[in-house]
Amino acid sequence: MIVGIHQPNYLPYLGFIDKLSKSDVFIIYDDAQFNKGDFQHRNRIRIYHGWKWLTVPVEKKHIPINQVKIKNDVKINDMNWQEAHIKEINDNYRKSRNYQKYEKEITQIYEQEYDMLFDINMKLIEFLIKSFDIDTEIIYSSELGFSSKSTEKLVDLVSAVEGDIYLSGPMGQDYLDFKLFDEEGIKVMFQDFKHPTYQQQYSGFEINMSAIDVLFNAGDSYK
Repeated sequence: MIVGIHQPNYLPYLGFIDKLSKSDVFIIYDDAQFNKGDFQHRNRIRIYHGWKWLTVPVEKKHIPINQVKIKNDVKINDMNWQEAHIKEINDNYRKSRNYQKYEKEITQIYEQEYDMLFDINMKLIEFLIKSFDIDTEIIYSSELGFSSKSTEKLVDLVSAVEGDIYLSGPMGQDYLDFKLFDEEGIKVMFQDFKHPTYQQQYSGFEINMSAIDVLFNAGDSYK
């Protein structure tokens, strides 16, 4: 059984969706430490002259992702962050091929109020899972109760769900302790994701946008 593990990123990119779809069980690593330089509270969308960050204002503390609070008093262009983000999404994707199909659902997600970053991230991840018609089983690392770290934590998580293959991102080759996987009889497989090229709303092509970019422009035809 193939097990993928990843932090719950905000508006994750297509490689996240690819890893999820290739896993039999996908563990949302919600008790990993928050990293303000990563994609846990921000991601990029395509705009007319390139791309733009959409960033959720959060309390940037060294705590688990599922404990990170949103700073809802922060204004973006005199709007709350939800209004600002859905306005950017609407302004830049409303003329894309498939936006009308998903507009109501994604707008409803942003119309809700959120206190925790984890909650909005999972709402959007669930929206993408449904939209890309993925049926992978989702489990949260925090529910499994391990206090181990680094590779040991990954091995514990895979073992807990009785996986025998760990699907790692390509960067795992640089930091994983393969001996720990070997000791538990777990094979490590590396994700071989090649980003597709498709027709975006604006001329040229920008790689590694949020997965909503391919969804709104090309649906699930990237597969």
